[in-house]
Amino acid sequence: MFSTLLLSATTIAQNSSNSSLTFNPAKGLTAKNRLDLTATYHTMYDLKYHCFHLVNEQEKSRFQSTKLVKLVKERAAIIMTYYKENHQVKAANLFMKYGGGYPILWIHKPKSLLTASGEINLEENDKQCFVFNPSIDETLTTANGNMFNFPSNAFETVNGITIQNKNISICIWEFMDKKSLVYAGLTTEANGKLLETGGSFYITAHFGTKKLKLKAGKTYAVEIPVEESYPDMFTYYGTKKEGLINWHVDKNEPVMVHGEKDILNLQQLDEDEEATEPLYDEENEREQATLLYELSAGKLGWINCDRFYESKETSPLTVRVNTSKDVVVRLVFRTINSVLPAYSNSNHKDQYEATGLPTGEKVLLVAYAVKENNAIFGYKEIVIGENELENIFLESFTKSRFKSAVSELLSY
Repeated sequence: MFSTLLLSATTIAQNSSNSSLTFNPAKGLTAKNRLDLTATYHTMYDLKYHCFHLVNEQEKSRFQSTKLVKLVKERAAIIMTYYKENHQVKAANLFMKYGGGYPILWIHKPKSLLTASGEINLEENDKQCFVFNPSIDETLTTANGNMFNFPSNAFETVNGITIQNKNISICIWEFMDKKSLVYAGLTTEANGKLLETGGSFYITAHFGTKKLKLKAGKTYAVEIPVEESYPDMFTYYGTKKEGLINWHVDKNEPVMVHGEKDILNLQQLDEDEEATEPLYDEENEREQATLLYELSAGKLGWINCDRFYESKETSPLTVRVNTSKDVVVRLVFRTINSVLPAYSNSNHKDQYEATGLPTGEKVLLVAYAVKENNAIFGYKEIVIGENELENIFLESFTKSRFKSAVSELLSY
């Protein structure tokens, strides 16, 4: 028994730091005391200890042992309350040890757990619904000009009954820019790796109140107009993971790019001196010049047109906010069509972390929380790698003003 206690004490001593802190218990902690306590806990490593000596040399020479013990206990109680209320430190990680004539306050920092901040928010006003007969081929065009081409007899109930010659409804949410991704709480991440997106969608199908699925072996095509294209895009499917959507690539479904070849052929025909009649007018030329991603999908639900974004050098980032309330923290890339989450640190309610970020990229860092018609919001323009720690100050907004502010910040 004695050897076990000795080993425990030795282990704590080897993994600890210490400092001294004195104050008038009747007046409580000063502003500087609070800053020092916060800094101490923030700079501690996981699984480490810190001990506070709560009497100074002058007090030791003036007061008897009973007075010292009483003074230490009063100070320790105030510090414990501060850590519990402001840093959510559990009581089990705050304890007193006796030795040297007076007790010493110890704090232990457990291993931190990182959890995703935010959750998916699909607003009813953002969905687009279409009604049609699934027994014939159908093409649906959304508000953003995306085209969904569904083959005939492609839908069935969860029990395997094909719907024929009876109208069904398909509802689509589309997320084509970083503003819509932020509003919906979506991110572009696949198992911790950064994705660049060409467009994200959530698709549901119903026959009355019955949920429908795509029949095995059936696929539908999605055509997405884009201003520039990348050859390494694939179809991705999304599943919920810790409140966010985690994307999974289907390597059997590469995204095709249409547009460049059509432009080239039109230019060559236009330059042919033997052509006596114009082959296209200016309006038709614009249509032909539109680049399109065409992806095929064999599932409904969350689908995405994405590619992995490779970085030669990456950096971590820690974000601190001026509240212990749960907030959403997002990194919105300026030159990449991507939004990444920062993860909440269980040891610090005001701290969020992200790793594997591409060094040198410009990012709009946003932190916010929305409840009913009220919001708190803060932002900062940063460059990944310049600072390992960034601080954001949040202010009160209405929900509509918050959305307007995000729209303004992402308008360029």
